[in-house]
Amino acid sequence: RMYHLSINVIGDSFADIYCYLEADMPQHGGDVRLVQPIHTVAGGSGLNTATHLSSLLRHFWTNESKDDLRTSSVNFQTVINENDEYGKLIASHCSRHKFMLINRRISSLPSCYFGTNEAVLQSQNGDKSTGHCAVVVSKGDRSFMTHLGCMEDFRGSQILTNLQDLNDKNTTPSHVHVHIAGYYNISGFWDGELAYKLAEIRQVQLERKQKTTISLVPQQDATDKWDGGLLDILQYIDFLILSEVEAKHITKYICGAKDDGNGSDFFQYVANFFGNNSQTCIIVTRGSKGAVAFYEGEIIHNQKTSHEIDNPTDPTGAGDAFAAGFLHGYLSQQAERKGGVDSKISPEALRAGMQWACASGTCTAMVQGASVPPKKEDIVQTLKIISAHESNDKTMT
Repeated sequence: RMYHLSINVIGDSFADIYCYLEADMPQHGGDVRLVQPIHTVAGGSGLNTATHLSSLLRHFWTNESKDDLRTSSVNFQTVINENDEYGKLIASHCSRHKFMLINRRISSLPSCYFGTNEAVLQSQNGDKSTGHCAVVVSKGDRSFMTHLGCMEDFRGSQILTNLQDLNDKNTTPSHVHVHIAGYYNISGFWDGELAYKLAEIRQVQLERKQKTTISLVPQQDATDKWDGGLLDILQYIDFLILSEVEAKHITKYICGAKDDGNGSDFFQYVANFFGNNSQTCIIVTRGSKGAVAFYEGEIIHNQKTSHEIDNPTDPTGAGDAFAAGFLHGYLSQQAERKGGVDSKISPEALRAGMQWACASGTCTAMVQGASVPPKKEDIVQTLKIISAHESNDKTMT
């Protein structure tokens, strides 16, 4: 049978300007020395995720069985100014990593990019630059300083919902997955704008009788409000993937006296908080400690990594790689079923997704650059270690 997976990433992209420190962050008014030259690469949660997904699908998705031909495509809807150097850097990166860039910027200047000439808006201040971000990596952690540029003009209304038109006209997707990345970086998605478009996507796919899943990664909220109508969107979301820090902010969790240091009190709090969202599987990443999945008010999977990393090379983008790994593992396992992706959360597919997620995130943390995919052999080796650890744990119990 022919099985085509269409991945549609919608989200942020930035030019990441990297500074690597061996020492602590400088004090206010102080100075520190950098051990490497400052350099700029393509980044942003959306771009990172699309990059890792494209790499994983190229390396692992294709099934050479005579009875099962599997193909895939990755499209990326974002906003850049393709006329400036940062925009050109991002466009070049997308081309090099073999996924389609769909620029949804509304501009006063002509463009050769798909979708940019639907409307013309004159800007009093001239065209905004592509968003860019200073990334400071120090002692296994990272901090950001971001100029949104034209990314702050990305609106939910600019999202293309007729996803069939983004694929080869001769290919009908067996399954369509939509991934929303960097929600809190795109205020034009807040307070119902994205929800309206996701409802439209669901309706279009339903009319076409195409199986569709949707995931979302919120990212850090620089406004520190942690709202934006996120909870109202969950009715359309199959997988909400967020870090432990993000989860604590969104749920307004306060560490109590009952907290045993292992997270059990927090886990129960998260399970209760999202318990009424029966549509959504909540996945909370815990860095080198792994990740926990919640569904219908219950903890349904607790995934450990291969090993804890005391001093990762560069943790930037590890969460995006985790999301990409999860989607690849989950959808790949589901594709093996004759009926395709099930509407209910499959325990087997979830386990596969969590293993791939931790392998991808772990390997990415050991590579410099958030949008640099790890080597195929490193992911394979890490997967083996994760599987071996789980087998040993089962034997001991």
